Amino acid sequence: MVSAGPITDQFYWVFANNELERYIVLSVEELGSSHSLRWEMMNEGFHVLWDSSRSRKQAIRYMELYYPDYKKFESVPVPVTFREACDFVNKHHRHHPAPQGMKFALGLSNGRELIGVLIAGRPVSRLRDNRKTIEVTRLCVHSAYKNACSKLYASAARIAKEMGYQMLITYTLEEEDGGSLRGVGFQFIGVTPGGSWHSKSRSRQDRHPMGPKRAWSLNLSSSQEE
Repeated sequence: MVSAGPITDQFYWVFANNELERYIVLSVEELGSSHSLRWEMMNEGFHVLWDSSRSRKQAIRYMELYYPDYKKFESVPVPVTFREACDFVNKHHRHHPAPQGMKFALGLSNGRELIGVLIAGRPVSRLRDNRKTIEVTRLCVHSAYKNACSKLYASAARIAKEMGYQMLITYTLEEEDGGSLRGVGFQFIGVTPGGSWHSKSRSRQDRHPMGPKRAWSLNLSSSQEE
C-alpha cells in the first residue's frame, strides 16, 4: 500500500503516456469541473492510471513503485524557425493568426513533437516601440500541458534580457486570468480599449479579436532572472 502522507480533501489523477514512458499528476481542481483537460490529455496520448490518490506525493510514490521506468513529464526546449512557429500558430491558436515578423521564436516538445511556441517581436503599438521594449506577440501551447506557458514566458524573459531589452510586454483577452504571466513575474498594467491597428500610414488586415485586452509587463532591468 502506498502511504498518502498528509490527507486532504483533494484527489489527484495520474496520467501516463506509454509511448513516451512519462506521467503527469493533476489535481481535480487542475482538471476543472468539466474535466475538459482530461480529454485534452487523452488526445495527447495520455491515459488514466489512477484517479483517487489523496496527495501528489502519494501519486508520485505510486509511479516509483509500480512503474519505475516511467519518468515525470517535462517539456523539452527545442529550436524552431520562424516558419515552423508560424505554422504551429496558424494551425492551433484559438483566435490569432501568426505575426508578420519576429525577433526570436521558442519551441517546446513533448519528446516526440512540438507542443508549444512563443514568438517575440517589436511592440505592435508604436507608442511602446522605443527600442528597449519587446513584445510576446504570440504564445500557443496545447492545453494538455499545464506548465508549458510559464516555461516559455520565463525563457523569453531570460533571452530578451540577454539581448539588452529592458521591458517585456504582452496582451491577453479580458476573459484570460493571466496566471501563467503572474507566475513568471509579469504585472497587470491595465486594460487597453482594443480596436483596429489599421491606419492610412500603416495598413493592417484585422484577423483577430478587436475587443479590450489586458496589458502585462515585466521589468527586465530589475528581474532576477539569470
